[in-house]
Amino acid sequence: MGECIDACINAGLEMLKVNYKVVPIEQEKFGVFRIQAMDYRVSQYEVKEVGNLLVMSSKNSETMQMMSFVLTPYFKNLPLFSTDYMCMKENGCFINEIYRLVSKEDECYKRYIEKFTENIEKHNQLSDMPVKPSWYDSLRSVSMAKATTPANEQEILEVFTENLSTFIAMEKEMPILTEEEYQIKWQKTQKYVEELVANGGVSTDVFKAILGPEKTKEFFETVFFASSRYKK
Repeated sequence: MGECIDACINAGLEMLKVNYKVVPIEQEKFGVFRIQAMDYRVSQYEVKEVGNLLVMSSKNSETMQMMSFVLTPYFKNLPLFSTDYMCMKENGCFINEIYRLVSKEDECYKRYIEKFTENIEKHNQLSDMPVKPSWYDSLRSVSMAKATTPANEQEILEVFTENLSTFIAMEKEMPILTEEEYQIKWQKTQKYVEELVANGGVSTDVFKAILGPEKTKEFFETVFFASSRYKK
């Protein structure tokens, strides 16, 4: 157990380190969470000239391993890149979401959204996982939620690396935002953070139950999405 989680985290970090300077940010206040007898370790990174990377994982259970890999960009017109992966002995789930927290949806943006969609459609044979409707559905340009088994762990890794590779290619092609565009994008990200805390979500509700709304907001603004860190 745990190989599937380690494979995704290691592949994602290596891909980013090849293309960017990735700087760890020390965690003192929000380094570890205990949720339902499972310890979740939080790692935060500054991806230079891109934005914030959050890696959260739990690997201490013999029956279940989990990870979140969330890349929140600030300097270019890039979407938020969010991946959640849960591995169990017999089954699991993989969720990859591309959020349109951008200052504008220009032709370059739309072209890469089509590419993300193509990446996902190549793996349509994977079983869909039912997902309840949520208030943030309209913010997702592309998303996939698949049920997984040990037999398709390699394919899940391929989906993850294909979409992260597309994100990196998109970043390379995008120009740096103007100051006005930066502010628009930052405000959309901050609004998303505030609405997550107010309206909830699957993982957000868990954090709120453990930390309470105010500390959850602090965690989101300083670590998970780090909007306060990138405020100008």
